[in-house]
Amino acid sequence: MKRISAAVRISLGLACLTMSVLLSAQAIGLMPDETRAMLKGRRDLCETVAIQTSLAVQKGDEEGVRAAMRAIAFRNPEILSASVRKADGTFVVQVGEAAREAREDHGDVSTATHVHVPIFSGDQRWGTVEIIFRGSTYSRLMGALANPMVRLTVFMVSAGFFAYLIYLRKTLQMLDPTAVIPERVKAMLDTLAEGVLVLDSQLRIVLANESFARTFGRSTLELQGLKVSRLPWEKASGEESLEVAPWQAAIEHGDSQTGVPMNLRTCTGMVKSFTVNCAPILGGDGSRRGALATFADVTAIEEKNSRLREMVQMLEQSREEINRQNKELQALATTDPLTGCLNRRSFFAEFQTHWSAAKRYNHPLSCLMVDVDHFKRINDRFGHGVGDQVLQQMAQVLKSMARETDVVCRYGGEEFCVLLPHTDLEHARQAAERLRKAIESRQCLSISITASVGVSALELQPKSLQDLLDQADKALYVAKRSGRNRVVSYHDVPADLVVDESKISRTEPPRDTEAGVPISFQAVTALMSALAHRDKATADHSHRVADLCVAAASGLMSATECFVLECAALLHDIGKLGVPDAILLKPGELTEEEWKIMQTHDRMGVEIISAAFGSAEMSEIVRIHHAWFGGSPRDPELPLGKDIPLRARILSIADAYDAMVSDRPYRKARTREEAFEELRRFAGRQFDPELVEHFIQAVITRDANRQLAPPPSPDQQGLRLRLETERLACAVDTNDMPMVSALAARLVATARQDGAQRVAQIASELQRMLEIQPQIDQLTAMTRQLLELCHSSHTISEGQTRAGPAGVAA
Repeated sequence: MKRISAAVRISLGLACLTMSVLLSAQAIGLMPDETRAMLKGRRDLCETVAIQTSLAVQKGDEEGVRAAMRAIAFRNPEILSASVRKADGTFVVQVGEAAREAREDHGDVSTATHVHVPIFSGDQRWGTVEIIFRGSTYSRLMGALANPMVRLTVFMVSAGFFAYLIYLRKTLQMLDPTAVIPERVKAMLDTLAEGVLVLDSQLRIVLANESFARTFGRSTLELQGLKVSRLPWEKASGEESLEVAPWQAAIEHGDSQTGVPMNLRTCTGMVKSFTVNCAPILGGDGSRRGALATFADVTAIEEKNSRLREMVQMLEQSREEINRQNKELQALATTDPLTGCLNRRSFFAEFQTHWSAAKRYNHPLSCLMVDVDHFKRINDRFGHGVGDQVLQQMAQVLKSMARETDVVCRYGGEEFCVLLPHTDLEHARQAAERLRKAIESRQCLSISITASVGVSALELQPKSLQDLLDQADKALYVAKRSGRNRVVSYHDVPADLVVDESKISRTEPPRDTEAGVPISFQAVTALMSALAHRDKATADHSHRVADLCVAAASGLMSATECFVLECAALLHDIGKLGVPDAILLKPGELTEEEWKIMQTHDRMGVEIISAAFGSAEMSEIVRIHHAWFGGSPRDPELPLGKDIPLRARILSIADAYDAMVSDRPYRKARTREEAFEELRRFAGRQFDPELVEHFIQAVITRDANRQLAPPPSPDQQGLRLRLETERLACAVDTNDMPMVSALAARLVATARQDGAQRVAQIASELQRMLEIQPQIDQLTAMTRQLLELCHSSHTISEGQTRAGPAGVAA
């Protein structure tokens, strides 16, 4: 059974007390008596009538008595009858029919309705005035209710009860209920950083500590007595709407609630996020008397989490964009810009995969070397533009007739290489013949073109993939010497043939005499990926130097030797993996101590190459490529002049040239002509004079060919900025301040080089902020701004590409 509230019980008691007061006042005569007043009025009326009648009788004016009685009965509706009767019982005047009946019923006794007043003439009784009044027409109950005192009592009790009830309810809400809570407990709750609410069983706020009141924006007194449900609670972000509030569940079910997320809109309009814990308050009998709720303000944490979610989302978008850009750059980095075929570097990576699979599973594998006949004559007669179109049409024929699993590569100049997986020598020869006929049937600008094809296969027992290429190259040489426009297999090549123009022989191809193991281009690619992740600028430099070495080595060495040189050029700076980032990425000039550490990268690079490949030949190229032609002032023990290996001399020139035509944080790039002049100035001292001139001509020829090729993607510079910004964001996330400082300086230099002035400005501000020990959220905000800038499509459009004609990336 539901218990009657205290306000109702108190109101009922006060109403009963009011009724008792009224009845007491009635009992002691303080309240007016309507019956007594009525009887007194009737008595006075009758006495007045008796006096008037007595005077009229003495005058003998009976007719006047009759007229007076009729007038009195007519003027008073309460009078039923009025009569004057002599002492002998005869009526002198009789108005109404009730006079005789009244006498018979009551005699001479007066009652409340029958009044008898004697009339005297002198000393003797002359007669009697009899007046009969109307009696009550109500029943006993209705008569009691008609009593004014009863009506007053009922009204006062009813109205008082409701008035008391309303008043008490309002008063109890405003009364200070904290009197039941000791002051020391209240003071302790006020010291808590969390908000605290003490609620009664009706979910009214009994006590709010200072922390909750300050957060909400109202005083503790204003909060007391309010229903907690009247506060502007809101659904927490990302949470479903709560069907039952935690305090309601605690009071109704007795369950403690922990970690409930809720939002509260304060009086200032701000939305605060809380983690709510709530437990029921039990009485001595185990009944639930209320609830205690605590509110941990997690607004700052939620804001940081929100920013973190935005950052994660942005990083996800950035990763997707980078993956897309990487695919585009992968296509640019792995294809020849003129023909769209794979370039040498990507071809060797594919070749290594197919070679390993064929060796492991004993699958057939064949290789075709295709060369355009009389290509030099076409260039001399019709110009290089026509020659380029011939090469493009040649590539279209090869790609159109190749299978999906075949690999087509522009091997160099007018030479193409086609790799045929799962194809034996006989089927490879048939495929080569179909290619030759298809090329012969095509015309380019009314020019008939033909091609010679050399064929080799795994069944001819090549010792390495380079040996397989050399066999096909040897067969190609025989095809060209035999009249061109024909297909020749390696097993048709004479055993004693020496190919002077390419330095190829039937003997085993050059390899490291100590290890006897061919160089794995997959291992080269893996090391370059690691270097690119550590320092992309150094990796880009290595790619450009390798391209320059291949261009300069054309006509000076065999394909095998050129391959070793290319790998050595790619890995000549691999030792920088062991240099600390603070030195490797430093934007300014290095100190003497830092230079000593930096110079150790050559030794570390040689050790890495030796351990990874076991190639003394490639290690020697990297170790000696810093030797000066006229004698090294820093290391006199290094060889000089022609004693320096040819490939080391080429690598030295290519390395110096690319360093001059590339921007550095502490200087601008030189033009191609300025770099050529510098190479000539140091020819004889640092560089081989003959190789310098050969190198200059090779670069001029290469750049002329590239001007006819499609331009590189305009997004390459933007991607470089995004990659460096991503590394900066990762350093901020890990709170690696030295790395953040180094990467910020690096980003400033890169942005200025690419003309992205806004990115450079923000990165500079971040550098200055690092000097005053900033908050991590400030660094995060600036990094997020940099990410947004680097992802916008117009970030790099502020400036044009600043690389000179010779500064074309690989």
